[in-house]
Amino acid sequence: MYLSHKKPIQLVYFRNFNKDDHSSLHSCALVNHLWCQSAIPLLWEDPLDSKKLDGRNEKHKRYALVNTYITGLPQPSHKVLIGQKIMLPPVTRSPTFEYASYLRKLDLKCFFIAIQSWTEYFNKWAKRTFTGGQIVLVIQELLRHLFLSSPRLLVLKVNVDKIGAIIVDILQNVPEARNCLTSLKEFTYFAEHPTMEILFSQISQLTGNIERFDLSIYGHTEQLINMIKAQKLFKELIINNRTNSPLGFKFWVDTDAGSVISKKASTITYLEIENIFFPFQALSHFTSLVELNMFYCGSYDSRDWAPLSDVRLKKLKKISYKNRHSLYLESFGRFLGNAGMNLSSITIRCCTICDPEQSHLLFTSIADNCPNLLHFDGPIGSDNAREFGEMLYACSQIESLCLHPSNKCCRLVENRIDFNPLLKKITIKQPWKMRELTIIHGWKFSTEVFESFLQSRKRISKKISFYWNECEIIGNNFVKVCSTYQKAGVLDKYQKLLKYD
Repeated sequence: MYLSHKKPIQLVYFRNFNKDDHSSLHSCALVNHLWCQSAIPLLWEDPLDSKKLDGRNEKHKRYALVNTYITGLPQPSHKVLIGQKIMLPPVTRSPTFEYASYLRKLDLKCFFIAIQSWTEYFNKWAKRTFTGGQIVLVIQELLRHLFLSSPRLLVLKVNVDKIGAIIVDILQNVPEARNCLTSLKEFTYFAEHPTMEILFSQISQLTGNIERFDLSIYGHTEQLINMIKAQKLFKELIINNRTNSPLGFKFWVDTDAGSVISKKASTITYLEIENIFFPFQALSHFTSLVELNMFYCGSYDSRDWAPLSDVRLKKLKKISYKNRHSLYLESFGRFLGNAGMNLSSITIRCCTICDPEQSHLLFTSIADNCPNLLHFDGPIGSDNAREFGEMLYACSQIESLCLHPSNKCCRLVENRIDFNPLLKKITIKQPWKMRELTIIHGWKFSTEVFESFLQSRKRISKKISFYWNECEIIGNNFVKVCSTYQKAGVLDKYQKLLKYD
């Protein structure tokens, strides 16, 4: 059957197909020859993805995939392997398709895990053990074949240092292997090796179309920055200082990275910075930002925080700020007020709150500016019941709350903070869509007030899950109350959390 524009209906179907639904794709491949031709490229564009292979018979699946690639190696590669006394499994028939040509995503960690599974199975079959040099040779021949066969790699994740070095060697010595990187859209780097600077230089020369970077900072950064500079525009940026080195921590301010990225920031929709000092005023360049994550970016004083109050990110939907050292709630509240009406998720976790008495300003700002909020995880004062109630009224779509006391240090609370006023406010306002409540780091509440809260949920026939950590529960029979309301279909889940990051 054909549509009016002359394209087979199955091709229209596959264009909008969920590529991660492997079981359905396998079924489609069995329908007929034409459906098989449409399904196979999707099945083999990222066949080594751990999410698709983990579970039952995962090692055998990986072995079979690698074996299929090996049977498709050209004769010169077979001769090289045999010459090094690497016995290959018997081939009963040639591969039906050129599977390597369909590869679009290459994750070196997943590739390495698959090679390990293949060697384990092969050792059992051949009753011998591969040497380290033989395994490296197999990896070299397979990667050369994949890079030469795939017309375009869209995703490359260099997250195993020794294999990353092998790729550098292939790109240097086999010019034709570079062609597949000219269409690269996503690049991940998590591999500390001296040759990585060469890889960055190669990518800079081959493509300017990368849209997503996930980069780890280790040492030398010149070629890394040049690679970023070479891109025409990109949409997602993740930078992580994984070694905790002073050089990595100052990557943004002590190298050209900050100025280079800021010039390209207007197209970035996702930004994640971890363990790198990031000046808040730099956020003003990220005018298209939809999601912002800042994790453990160091100690900021009041002067560092002041510019955040003037940053306006009108497209921002999600923000997560986690730190050990400093948080100024007044500045953060003003920032949320300038972020516009699209915020749906706010996460604020910090061990040191410099102005805990200003938590009411945070909730006033959220109530006035965030009507679409679905998730809030952050500090609140026991005396913020009025502002908290206003937030619950204004943010009527709220689905989950995680609340911890607004103190100088959230984890060092000598006297438990009374949560009952806040719990009573939730009971009165009773957000219809709320499905989860979590309280952590030093609250106290009574079983009586908690049961009243559950009764109010029962009246509106809405389930809720409740989790707590480091809390004092006043009164008897708390567990019995929880069990009773769980049986009644009101309390979905309840659990004391041993740890909450």
